[in-house]
Formats: sequence, structure tokens, C-alpha cells
Amino acid sequence: MSDTDEIEFLKSSELFENQSREMLRAITAQGCFRALSAGDFLFHQGEPGNDLFIVKSGVLEILATRSDAPGPIPVAYLGRGEVLGELALLTGSPRSAAARAPERAELFTLAKPVFLDLMVTMPHFARNLCVVLARRLETTTLKAPRSAAKQLQGNLRYFDLATVIQTLVGSHQTGMLTVAREGGQQRIAEILFLKGNIARAKLRQVSGDDAIFQLFQSPLDGEFSFIGRSVAEDEVQADITMPAISLLMESVRLQDELQLLRARLPDPERVYRQKAGQLHWDETDSVDLAAAVWARLKKGASVNDLQREIPRCTYQLYRVLVMMIDAGQVR
Repeated sequence: MSDTDEIEFLKSSELFENQSREMLRAITAQGCFRALSAGDFLFHQGEPGNDLFIVKSGVLEILATRSDAPGPIPVAYLGRGEVLGELALLTGSPRSAAARAPERAELFTLAKPVFLDLMVTMPHFARNLCVVLARRLETTTLKAPRSAAKQLQGNLRYFDLATVIQTLVGSHQTGMLTVAREGGQQRIAEILFLKGNIARAKLRQVSGDDAIFQLFQSPLDGEFSFIGRSVAEDEVQADITMPAISLLMESVRLQDELQLLRARLPDPERVYRQKAGQLHWDETDSVDLAAAVWARLKKGASVNDLQREIPRCTYQLYRVLVMMIDAGQVR
């Protein structure tokens, strides 16, 4: 790694963005760079906090133990330029969560004595640290947007996509999250974030709210990437109908209900056909979907057929089909 690379990396961090190149060169001389392989833990929950870390490349997964979960679960992801470990250094408290690298990652590390010395000898460092902490407090208590744009990317074999989305929502990001295969040649999903809300979503042929629901109902594989960028609100053609938090809560609810519906129709390859002479449907919100399913069942179709041909989430297709079966209109 060249001296220039090290300096440019530190300038990209909000903790060191106002420092001179000479000062950054002195700081890098007092710290060290640490590489993590896939699955390596940076630290565990409850350990003493003796170092400050800044992500140089890759992504760190933050894991916390909760009373309602059998083990640690992902709660956030940190990307290039983001800082962690500063609270434990300031308060002397043990680590409140664990941090691991789902894939390879590299970090810049400052030991506690160096960190405390910088607090005394570099007013800009202390001021920037206060800004970092204040922004986190604003985000937590006032739901104010953070100015720093995230950069996250990785393979979904190692990451929980739902937590990636929650991280982007919680940090009030603006930008595009994409999921692709074959080195980015085959794009599977796109989600546009605008100030922490989800403005537009597309997953294969499914779009809008249903695209987000489907992300929770059918796990994806491939590479994901998010780069924060400016987006003019008047240029966004939104197709999402509810706030991000409500959308995520509804996604979890439908995910749970889908399991019950799948238990009713355990064979997704079984072919269903019309039994009644015509469709009788009283639910106005789903009448268009019911008509599309009914038309496809004229020649017979399985659940898998419906999913391939009708651009709605899996839950909605199962629900409509079960209602038709219960009403005696389908066999």
C-alpha cells in the first residue's frame, strides 16, 4: 500500500476529513492496518475496548445478542470510512456488540494510548470525534439524516439482505442498492433509497411494495452493492406506498403468514384448475390479481407457474389461490 493510498483513505473518513496531509501521515505512522479473512471476528461482545477502528475496505457486520434470539444476530453493516470502537475507548465500558467480517476486510487501527494522545494534541481530531458522536445521537433520538454516504458491497452468501436494507434505512441513506450475478452482467434487483425511505424497488418482474415483500419471501444469491449518491426528489418516480419502517414490518408479517399458506399447499408443482363456471370475488383490493390468477387456471397452473407469469409477490399468489380453493372455485 502506498503512502498516498493511506492518506486518501483517512481523508475519506469523517473522523480525519479536516486534517492536513502531514498530520495524516503522522497518524498512519502511529497506527497499523489489519486484514480480516471471511468469518474473522474483530472483537466479541463483552470484551474490553482497547482500540479504535476505521474500515478501509470490505464490510464489517455488527452482531448483538438479544433476549428473544437464540444467538447473536446482525444489526448493522459498516463500510469504507466508518468508525467503530470509539465509545468503548471513551467510557471504558466493554464492547456492546461483536464485529466480524462476512468476507475479507481491512481496517486501520489506533491503540488506546495513541487515541487519547490525539485527543489532547489535535483539537481537530477531538472536534471531529464529537461530530461523529453527535450525528449518531441525532440519528438515534431525532431520526436526523447522517451526512456520510455509505459504501457497502459483498456476496449474499455471507450477508443478510434484510439487515443491509435496515442499515440503509436506519442511517437515512440516499442511493441505489443493486443485486446482480455474473460479475454485474445480470441485474436481479434494484432498490432506490431517498433519505432513509425506500422510493422505488424492482425484483425481476415484480416492482413496488411487492418487490420488497418478495425479498423477504424468496432469498436471493449474488453480489450486492450500495453507493450513496445525491438524488433529486422531483426526479424520483416512486412506486412504494408506505414508509420504510412500515414496509419492513409488513414484510416480516407476510413472511410469517406465507409459511402457514405453504403448509396448506405444500407441493408448488401441483396443478390447479377452475372448478366454478365463473369467478366470484368480493375483495376489491385484490380483484385484479384474482382475475389474473383465475384466467391462468383455465388451462391449469401450479404455484410455480403463477410465480413465473404473474408479477406479484409469492404471499399474494398463495393467498388468492387458497381463498379460491376454500370458496370451492378451484380444484
